[in-house]
Amino acid sequence: MAVPLLEKIFFAEHLSLMLKSGTPISEALETSKEEVKSKTFKKALEKILAEVVSGRSLSQSLRMHPKIFDEFFCGVVEIGEKTGKLDANLKYLSLKLSQEQELRSRLRGAMIYPAILIFTSLIILSIVIFYLLPKIIPLFTLIGAKLPLPTRILISLLPFLKKNLWKIILIIFLLSLIYKVLRSIKKTRLFLDKFFLSLPIFGNFLRNLNLAQFSRSLYILFKSGLTLRESLELSKKTLQNYDYLEKIDFLIEEIEKGKKLGQSLKSFPKNFPLFFSQMILTGERTGNLDETLLYLAQFYEEKVSSDSKRFSSIIEPALIVFVGILVGFIAFSVLTPIYQFLGQFRFR
Repeated sequence: MAVPLLEKIFFAEHLSLMLKSGTPISEALETSKEEVKSKTFKKALEKILAEVVSGRSLSQSLRMHPKIFDEFFCGVVEIGEKTGKLDANLKYLSLKLSQEQELRSRLRGAMIYPAILIFTSLIILSIVIFYLLPKIIPLFTLIGAKLPLPTRILISLLPFLKKNLWKIILIIFLLSLIYKVLRSIKKTRLFLDKFFLSLPIFGNFLRNLNLAQFSRSLYILFKSGLTLRESLELSKKTLQNYDYLEKIDFLIEEIEKGKKLGQSLKSFPKNFPLFFSQMILTGERTGNLDETLLYLAQFYEEKVSSDSKRFSSIIEPALIVFVGILVGFIAFSVLTPIYQFLGQFRFR
């Protein structure tokens, strides 16, 4: 069972505060273990505490639970242990995870209404098509009413839908499975990630999201005491987009040759806008790269938030119009013959 992100935020922040106050790490872990609510997390912390008491470092103990603590988290903890800044690095991690949680909440909030609208519409349409229509269609045949085109279309579609519903569901399932398999192959994953980034609106949203994650991760790593090259290497652990991962590998090679990061970023204007690369270059020249990275992280996190709100404001009216047209079509198809019949009956 997955550990909630809020639990990990609490763990990092709680441990940071206790270590900063001078509490021994074993006591801090014991207290954290008692405070967490997730049973999975509690069991993991029990094992981590036992490992630390037996002489292992915290980072080594955390690495024994890769499903809970990723390499980025463990790496930042390890840097803190080596530099004597474990409490500060844990604080950085809690801030990063808090920002991730906030972004997730905003994205979820932006999509929840469209999801509810789609789900409700599907239920209503299913009831109309598979329950009400089969009861009404024999009535149309019985009264011998002249059926309008929308009604004839609906009647012709009904047998097809009833006969092939499970086939349609199976095809959708197979397509999603094929997509998942393609995402697991490096070359096709790279192609798909590049394709999604090239899309007009969605691509820009993905770009901002990756830049926010990259800036935040690089800031934490660089601030914690790693070199720029080491920070770039470990920052890859936080990104999911293969196109960006490929570009970061190139950036690492350029840094090793002695080139500045800001200058190297200009080789990929589609991934890193001129504003981004120029800000990094300025930060390197002035010796304020860490502050520049923090500013960029906050800037792009805000853009992701505003983008998600914009998507929601576009999707919601479009869905309402689409559902309205669909429901209107079905209502017209069903009610028109009934009204025609009632009209004929009234004039007799």
